[in-house]
Amino acid sequence: MVVGVAVGSGVGAQLRFATERLHARARERRGLGRPSFPWATLTVNVVGSVALGAAAALAARGVISSPWLTVLGIGLAGGLTTFSTFALDVVSLARDHRVAHAVLDIALHLALGLGAGAAMFHILL
Repeated sequence: MVVGVAVGSGVGAQLRFATERLHARARERRGLGRPSFPWATLTVNVVGSVALGAAAALAARGVISSPWLTVLGIGLAGGLTTFSTFALDVVSLARDHRVAHAVLDIALHLALGLGAGAAMFHILL
């Protein structure tokens, strides 16, 4: 189980890194500099919520075992998602006097993260 969680978190972290790079390259192609909104963080957190909702529903239905839920939830989703970066993004936006963006980031994380995770859980359950 420990190895599975370690591998899952490694895969999740690599997916998070790839998402950051994809967002950065897209900005570079458009000739944009620093992002005005933390889209990459929102992306990984919403995708992680969907993945965890799906894994929890599959475990509840008996499709996957409890150890797989641990590997996918703590490992993969844990390595992919990031509360600390979300918190820093909000503080940075507020510090840069972009309070409306900070509030929008919080609202989108709550609405999309909770909504997508719950929707996936109920769809698959």
